[in-house]
Amino acid sequence: MIKNLRKKFILVSMCSMLVVLLGIVGGILAAGYRRIAERADHVLQMLAENNGEFPFEDMERKPPEKPERTQKDFHLSPELPYETRYFSVIYDEEGTVLETKTGNIAAVQEADAENYGDAVWKKGKTKGFYGSYRYLIQKETEPMGIFVDCSRELDNFYVLLQASFLLSFLGSSMVLILVLFFSKRVFRPVAVSYEKQKQFITDAGHELKTPLTIIDANTEVLEMMEGENEWTVSIRKQVKRLTKLTQQMVALTRMEEGSGEEEMCILNLSQVIQEAAEPFCQVAENEGKNLSIFVEPRIQGKGNEMQLYQLVSLLLDNALKYSLPESSINLSFRKKGKRAELVISNETDMVSKGNLDILFERFYRTDASRNSETGGAGIGLSVARAIVQRHRGKIQASSADGRHIVVTAIWER
Repeated sequence: MIKNLRKKFILVSMCSMLVVLLGIVGGILAAGYRRIAERADHVLQMLAENNGEFPFEDMERKPPEKPERTQKDFHLSPELPYETRYFSVIYDEEGTVLETKTGNIAAVQEADAENYGDAVWKKGKTKGFYGSYRYLIQKETEPMGIFVDCSRELDNFYVLLQASFLLSFLGSSMVLILVLFFSKRVFRPVAVSYEKQKQFITDAGHELKTPLTIIDANTEVLEMMEGENEWTVSIRKQVKRLTKLTQQMVALTRMEEGSGEEEMCILNLSQVIQEAAEPFCQVAENEGKNLSIFVEPRIQGKGNEMQLYQLVSLLLDNALKYSLPESSINLSFRKKGKRAELVISNETDMVSKGNLDILFERFYRTDASRNSETGGAGIGLSVARAIVQRHRGKIQASSADGRHIVVTAIWER
């Protein structure tokens, strides 16, 4: 249990760290990419407003004394016209390329510019990326497409992207190592306390056996000498109940201590379930109830025969105790892919709608007064859950209408 708890802690810690890390890195990368696009759009807009040319291409013109800044805070360097690689294409009204201007870029020939122009016109978008080029299509006056080369900015962005993922991976690996190391120390006191608790339950169970046996024997002697009366009947009933509780607590603790792999073997699961369920038919009949059993034949699988027998007994015993008079209890067992599914349902008036997995908690009782008239101590379903978990499965309880409770156990075959 402690190992599983530690694994869940590590998993939650790493998932939380990864979500935060991806959010931070993703936000930084998204902002960087958006900055590239906005800067290119600003340059494209400037070119579009001047018929595909910069407004100060003249080499003789002096740059302004103070750099201009736009609302997006883009710095307009005097070198911008000379360091920007771009080309443009002129369209007719139908979108056919009439002319290309490639004098400001060496990597694109006129035929290439014409192909780019055709491709972006057919896309139907006024702006976007085409390869490493950011483009803008204007149709207000003379249709024109302008392309700005963003390969250098995009290359820097991709280098940052790769570095971010590499550093994120290395950082996550280091955090995982630290979490593995420190979680072991953090959970050590919990593990020690849990082991002491299990040892106490086991020792207390063994210590209680002797006095319970003596009390039962003394009660039997009193009945032989004085005859049976309501006091001796009550004593024997409570001794029986306490003995059963002690046995279940010890069994539950032992199941949580061991892996149980060595006790598993290939079984005819259908036969085990059928043999475990059939004796309860007579019990149900004696109580005026009906037990319906459906077991799919010849289901083979790996399991522990005694534990599966105990699982069926616990679930049916619980269903009979808490079902309404003259009601029906249904048991079905069938294959479900590579797993086996056991479903037991009964009618009751002691549950609420929805998920009822709290029933599997130790000592939980549906009645707030913890009435013991049914003979239960609230630990039987905890033992059932431990058995299913040892078979690498899950068990759950639910009620769709507040009157019928359905317990479903699924485990690997």
